Amino acid sequence: MDSPNVELMSALASLFENGKYSDLTLVCGMKRYQVHRAVICPRSEFFEGAVRHPFRESETGVIDLTEDDPEAVEHMVNYFYHLDYLSKPLSRRSSRRSSRPMSPLSRRQSNRRRSTKLNLALIEDPLVAMMASATTAAGPLTPPAEQNDQFESLDTSTKLPDTPMAEQMEEDPFDVIEEEPEADVGKPHLVTHAKVYAIAEKYGIPGLKSLARKKFAQQMELHISSTELPEACQEAYETTVDSDRGLRDVVIQAFRAHPALSLRKDVEAVVRDTPGLAFELFRMASGLPITS
Repeated sequence: MDSPNVELMSALASLFENGKYSDLTLVCGMKRYQVHRAVICPRSEFFEGAVRHPFRESETGVIDLTEDDPEAVEHMVNYFYHLDYLSKPLSRRSSRRSSRPMSPLSRRQSNRRRSTKLNLALIEDPLVAMMASATTAAGPLTPPAEQNDQFESLDTSTKLPDTPMAEQMEEDPFDVIEEEPEADVGKPHLVTHAKVYAIAEKYGIPGLKSLARKKFAQQMELHISSTELPEACQEAYETTVDSDRGLRDVVIQAFRAHPALSLRKDVEAVVRDTPGLAFELFRMASGLPITS
């Protein structure tokens, strides 16, 4: 049985997939998104104002976003219904599979796999081989047999009944609503995260803005050598105002932590073409505060 959180997320995903009960349409180029005012308006200052005031959008039920980046718009809409983007949403089938209690047989097999001892003799490493030979000569590093009995009472896993209640008490109820990792784990998507951050700022979606910044920072650290990094730095400075430090602080911190970035030719070219970034890097190199 689905938990209430999974039930809610599945319902939102279903609304997005089939457009049922839709009362608002977002248009971006050739794409049309059938959305719901009750879902997006309370979370966006722009969309709330567009449908509340007597504008053309509130009368026609159509909001044209053609001037925005199509990819960023798609991720924004996905966030409204999945609380994430660039990730595979958790399906109802997979959620049931992850929350279903383990059978007694499955539990015993899982415990057996966990209790399998590592055969050090099979590892081709001189240090490990020496350890293995020393262990064999001196005997296993385990307590004497008579001492095992005093610890037996602590292992209650074999005495507890394999009931659904026992399984449910062990798992985190919020684990089942987490979404799967990004499909293209090898791609940093730094430019994409910068664009999503910008569109979240434009349309007043604080939750999406915070999520995009988090993803941008994580991927910046993981892919500091990426060829996409210079363009992402430029995107961060050209799509945000000077007072918005969300992405800019991440970029400056990356240069502080990795001084070799300044020696890259592709980074140098972008710095030359991005006055805001160049000015802040100059202040950083001079030991001055980034913001006056």
